Amino acid sequence: MAKKVIQNPNANLPPLVVLESFLNEKKKEFVTNKLHEFGLVRKEVFDRKLGHQKKDFKLKKFFGKRYRFVPAPMTEAEVEQIFTLIQTLLSITPKATSNVSDGKSIVDDIKTNTKKEKLPVSLLGLFLVLVGLAGLGGGAYAAYLVFTNAGALALELAVIIAASGVFFSLTLLVLARILRIVRSLR
Repeated sequence: MAKKVIQNPNANLPPLVVLESFLNEKKKEFVTNKLHEFGLVRKEVFDRKLGHQKKDFKLKKFFGKRYRFVPAPMTEAEVEQIFTLIQTLLSITPKATSNVSDGKSIVDDIKTNTKKEKLPVSLLGLFLVLVGLAGLGGGAYAAYLVFTNAGALALELAVIIAASGVFFSLTLLVLARILRIVRSLR
């Protein structure tokens, strides 16, 4: 059996009439979405007397009434006027996230153009880092030996030795970093 061709009930109407109502609905939907985006909405509370449906009011206060945020009612002329205003507003402001030339976003272009440059490593910088780490380990070991051999009375001395080791190692690590930065500026 052959399939029966389904004919649309609007097939006999002129295409402009059908498209005009469709485009008007799409314009109204677009304007409503943009008004929500711009925050130009009002709070409407659920009321059966006004013919509201519960399914349209998704937000609900705790032990309160249902509500939703909607723009003010608009006529077709107002929708058209707001639509043209939004179009001009969108055409005036530059798009910050899209690049028409190659389809990549400007953010991706900035990320690729500003990659971190590798700072040069020198033998002196490597030596400073190794000595700094050795100083940190040596200070911690010396503090441990003083504390275990002398007991609780040497706690202050052990803390001083450990702090000195940390300060020494941080100083050498900072000097190594400064050396890398200075070498990269040459």
